[in-house]
Amino acid sequence: MARNRVQDLRVSAFMSTDLVTATPDETIGDILGKMKKHDIHEIPVLERKKLVGVVTMRELMRRRNQPPGTKVSTILQPAPELSPDTPLPVAAEKMISTGSRAIPVVKGRSLVGILSRSDLVRALVETRAVEGISAKDFMTPKPQAIGEDDPVDRAVQLMSSLGERSVPVVDKHRRLKGVIGLKDVADLFSKPKVREQYGDRAGREEKVVISVASVMRYPPVTVGPDADVHRAVELMAKNRISSTIIVDKDEPVGIITTQDLMQFLAGLVERKQLFVEVSGLEDEPPETYDEIYDLIQKEMGRIAEIVEPRTFTIHFQKYSPEGDRFKYSLRARFATAHRVYHAHHFDWDLRAALKGLLEILHKRILKEKERLQTERKRHHSS
Repeated sequence: MARNRVQDLRVSAFMSTDLVTATPDETIGDILGKMKKHDIHEIPVLERKKLVGVVTMRELMRRRNQPPGTKVSTILQPAPELSPDTPLPVAAEKMISTGSRAIPVVKGRSLVGILSRSDLVRALVETRAVEGISAKDFMTPKPQAIGEDDPVDRAVQLMSSLGERSVPVVDKHRRLKGVIGLKDVADLFSKPKVREQYGDRAGREEKVVISVASVMRYPPVTVGPDADVHRAVELMAKNRISSTIIVDKDEPVGIITTQDLMQFLAGLVERKQLFVEVSGLEDEPPETYDEIYDLIQKEMGRIAEIVEPRTFTIHFQKYSPEGDRFKYSLRARFATAHRVYHAHHFDWDLRAALKGLLEILHKRILKEKERLQTERKRHHSS
């Protein structure tokens, strides 16, 4: 029997119908309890059976100083929606564009299910859609990591700045020691953040510092650079995790995340224009986004003359290492019909950083084209 292609499957075949919901009058403490009990990070909020929004672990993490008794209505976010007939690649595209980890599925005005990234990972496993691709050709190289002795707060900030759900944990020699993710720190959000100090510190409060090593997961789930991507995705589905770390000689040399898999799926959507996703610039004015998209589209016109573009995602990190000056670090993932390219660049000026990154990407694509042409010539001559 012919195997189903993942691009031919619909949301209804993989969505969960065992729904966990909340009401606007419930508290953050109530929500965290449900998330822990059911091992989920997004909960639809219903008022009189009508979908009014969603509460996400990412928003709870961003506003982690809110007391547990805070009502859900104060942290509610608009809920994107899918229909049961939506193709899975279109659902993946919507997850990327909305930053969602799970999206409510609505039929008419009724909530009939929820589709998560884990469901889409399961679809990739069942269809074996990424079989035959090596991890080194698919992974995001040189992943940012957190030190085992660093405080958990720093790990939370790193995950937030990267837009990721988990990061590798390393020792001072960059040997892999574990992995820390949102689910590992979720319990800490509902606990008191301070303790009272006695003696000459009576009446004052001091922050309790918790190390990454005390909450990280070990052993981390890993594969080697030459492993098949299908194996990495199998491990993600089996262990209900959001990433597999690619290791060479005990060092994390790459990472495959659910975000990478969503981008692969989104690349299967038939479209006339390149799918572009920009993240990490939520604090910038809208006109900044317009300038960024204009620059990207202009450069992609040049690149399209060399390869067939599918998806381009770029994440901005903003630092302030010197007074009021900001430094921008950019990471991009560009997928064509045949391979994935990565580029990283930084600069004090946002636009200069983007132009530099796009130029690096263009040169790498040209270099790869020249390599393939040389190989073909060598093959014909032999």
